[in-house]
Amino acid sequence: MNILVTVDSNYVCPLKVMLTSFFRFHDKENTIYLLYSNVKEIELGELRQLIERNGSRFCPVRVEESILSGVPVIGYFTKEMYYRLLSGMIFTKEKRMLYLDPDILIRGSLLPLYETPLEGNVMAGIGDISVNTILSDHKTKLGFGQEEQYINSGVLLFDLDEMRKCSILEDIKRVVEEKGELLKYPDQDIINLLFREKIKVVERKYNYNTGYGSIAGMFRYMAGGFLKEKKYPVIVHFMGPVKPWNLAYYGKFGGEYRRYLKKNPDLSMNVKGEWIIRYFVIGRYLLKAILCKMGGTNYE
Repeated sequence: MNILVTVDSNYVCPLKVMLTSFFRFHDKENTIYLLYSNVKEIELGELRQLIERNGSRFCPVRVEESILSGVPVIGYFTKEMYYRLLSGMIFTKEKRMLYLDPDILIRGSLLPLYETPLEGNVMAGIGDISVNTILSDHKTKLGFGQEEQYINSGVLLFDLDEMRKCSILEDIKRVVEEKGELLKYPDQDIINLLFREKIKVVERKYNYNTGYGSIAGMFRYMAGGFLKEKKYPVIVHFMGPVKPWNLAYYGKFGGEYRRYLKKNPDLSMNVKGEWIIRYFVIGRYLLKAILCKMGGTNYE
């Protein structure tokens, strides 16, 4: 398989965890392509060692940041997030690539996803459950109908021949000029706008959002709903600013993620006081929800 990743130095450690989980189910004859601007040589060496130790090939390509000058960069979204859109332009011989965000966990074989017939579409992706439901006003502001699927950009299967038919740099610039401040999730919004009606929607199990959705949803999960979901997702995506390597994370599959961290000394985090901090955060979250309910605000 051809796997594409894009990171800066801040996300090298999560990338190592993702790749470690990937190699548990795909231990040979893969090529890992990295598009980057700000990754240190020592970090590239560590990635190469991890990848080659698992019988795969490492192909890092440095991208000049100036090639995408003017694109919006907001909060924890970095310029590297746009580089996946350049894959058809940079890799001229490959036919297909599976893009994976670094903040995900692989729990099974991705070969069925990788071999998905794209049927003339530019890519395949999974609907963003939040934007398609509770945050659908954002989709509406961008010009999408309620019935249209808005795709999450964390897992994308590219047909590079189809992508090469696009004037991608000009198209990105045009969308940025047209939509401007409406681009709340910049690269993801641009992907959905650029390839509208050219994205095949695949099963949610290949990009599973770890959010609870509501207070009630969190309680249902804690009361046993996790048993229904435990074996379901093939790819778990830790969306949002709080990640499972943060002590404040209390979402789904955090324990499974931290087991990877603890088994790999070079990936370890400081877990001192982990549960005390986590219960404190959960308590604050529940108290805020109760106060909102008492005040007549629908927190869900």
